[in-house]
Amino acid sequence: MPTPSQNPPDAPAGHVWIDEASRLTGLTVKTLYNRRYKKEAPAKGSFPIGRKLAFPLDGPDGINAWFDAQRNPAPDATAEHDSRPPEPRKLPRTSKRAHSRRELDPAAA
Repeated sequence: MPTPSQNPPDAPAGHVWIDEASRLTGLTVKTLYNRRYKKEAPAKGSFPIGRKLAFPLDGPDGINAWFDAQRNPAPDATAEHDSRPPEPRKLPRTSKRAHSRRELDPAAA
């Protein structure tokens, strides 16, 4: 069985390996693997090369695009559309006794 190389090859141009992607994003390697499995950003565009995962830096699925989305989130169209006006305010209930007083003496109201 051959021994593994102590010096891993460089990542393809415009890509980084998973350990560097973890350092750049601040997410753990395990989180990146989980996000890749669920096809979530920033690991959506990752692909395997041998036993390693390469992450693109640029492009729609790249780490830099993920950073831009974190800094400037798009407004949620569904939340804006589904918003409802506030409920009308309910007036306090008056007792039957208060109603009968108003009927007898309108000046007391």
